[in-house]
Amino acid sequence: MKVSLLITFLTIGISFSTMSQLVQTKRYELEKENTDNYFNVTSVGDQGLIIFRDTDEYRRNEGDVWQIIALDTALAEKWDQELLIDTKHIFKGFEQRNDRLYLLFSENDTPNSNYQLITVEVNDGAIKRYDIKNEIAIELSHLIVVGDFMILGGYVRYSPTFISYNLGDDKVDVIPGFFKDRSEIIDLRENDNGTFNILTLEKAYEGFDLKLRTYAPEGDLLFEKTIEMSKDYSVMDGKCTGFVDGNIAISGTYGRTVSSYSQGIYFVIVKPEGQKDIVRYFNYADLEHFFDYMGPKRSARIKRKIESKMSKGKEFRYSSRLHMHQVQQHGDGYLLAAEIYNPQYEKLGSRSLYSPYAYGLGMDNDFYSSAARQDYVRRPGSSSQVQDANHFEYLESVILKLNSKGELQWDNSFKIENVETFSLEPIVDFSRSMGKLNLVYKSEENINYKIINQSETITQSQEKLKLENEADVIKSTYDGVGNARHWYGDYFYVWGYHKVQNKLNPDVENRRSVLFINKVMFEE
Repeated sequence: MKVSLLITFLTIGISFSTMSQLVQTKRYELEKENTDNYFNVTSVGDQGLIIFRDTDEYRRNEGDVWQIIALDTALAEKWDQELLIDTKHIFKGFEQRNDRLYLLFSENDTPNSNYQLITVEVNDGAIKRYDIKNEIAIELSHLIVVGDFMILGGYVRYSPTFISYNLGDDKVDVIPGFFKDRSEIIDLRENDNGTFNILTLEKAYEGFDLKLRTYAPEGDLLFEKTIEMSKDYSVMDGKCTGFVDGNIAISGTYGRTVSSYSQGIYFVIVKPEGQKDIVRYFNYADLEHFFDYMGPKRSARIKRKIESKMSKGKEFRYSSRLHMHQVQQHGDGYLLAAEIYNPQYEKLGSRSLYSPYAYGLGMDNDFYSSAARQDYVRRPGSSSQVQDANHFEYLESVILKLNSKGELQWDNSFKIENVETFSLEPIVDFSRSMGKLNLVYKSEENINYKIINQSETITQSQEKLKLENEADVIKSTYDGVGNARHWYGDYFYVWGYHKVQNKLNPDVENRRSVLFINKVMFEE
């Protein structure tokens, strides 16, 4: 009997270990000089990837030279395009939608500057330019594309303001709606049906409430609802879904009124007018795996404190920094993804290499004194109180599954090690496969992955980055640059920069600095 059980357990272990494994199928390299600016890499799904940067090259009477490269899904170059930009123009942000890359520039650094929008077709690299008149002194914070409209969000004298631009027009239009002074933009996102949502945090008689507005791309207000939040909790951030069964879901973190730390996660299902919204709060102590990153002893000690408090009818309050970055429909409910992080504020170095589209990173891998990169398309709200941070350390990714009523079904986590970035951004990305979730992140020279089935871990491992040539050796990595992102289907792309040495192959340059992109998949 014992032998039979042992064989059964071994068989189960073997089946789990062989069920899925990470495979690096392709690699792309682009040599980068030490003085070159860094690239942005963005997915265009099953059409490939787009890479772009300001080359820092100036062409007399023509402007600054930008480089844009399109790769197919086999990481082969489809086209390599030059883009000339007026030297005085300032890059503000980018978006990728509708088989196009959108690059937004302002003519100068004043809030009421005119804009130039450049679109690049993914298929053939065709470029169009749109000069946009603007008289609104707006400090930009958000950008999305909805159909043929670009929606810009920001603040005019501390009041949330939104403007829209229809491709082909010569000016922007203000999106109507009463936005209270000193309220905060929490989220701006497009819906699948060609509308978009604006989520704001607004002052109520006592505390703050969330307000959700849904608009047509032309700016017509379609839906507006105030979500009353508990006065015992202070909303810190939030993300919203598109329409799910006629509803919109919102999730984020909450804390005490005067604190930069959160104490739990809130979740709201916004119902149509006349129906009662569902609002739920989850203390971090409610989660089975939240404290896993601490190690067994410390985690067990905290869980004993939780049990002791609960046995006395008291609430256990644990404060943390949690960045909510995804809330999406999943099966018959919702999937939430967030990460525990620590902002770093120390003064480092004396030079500054700030760029609104690249990372403030020096050639010698030192951190610089500039503030952390905050693209306005990714800027966290002021409630997070991280505006003065110059880099971020990450500790753990947290995954929650809720049912259609917003009730917690299960949670899981993935410890993050040796990852720091210059902006607050998602580190762990995931894909779904046959009822499982594949979690992936990049750290230094490694790809880290974990496969979970609800709250259970199937496998967890780490792979060295696969290099171009057999005798290649990574001599140094550029910390804080690059990441791992779900690409399409079962595929991820992992990218970054490092210096590679090869002393054995005479056909390969001895030392080279490269932008690398590795294509990764999970094989059953």
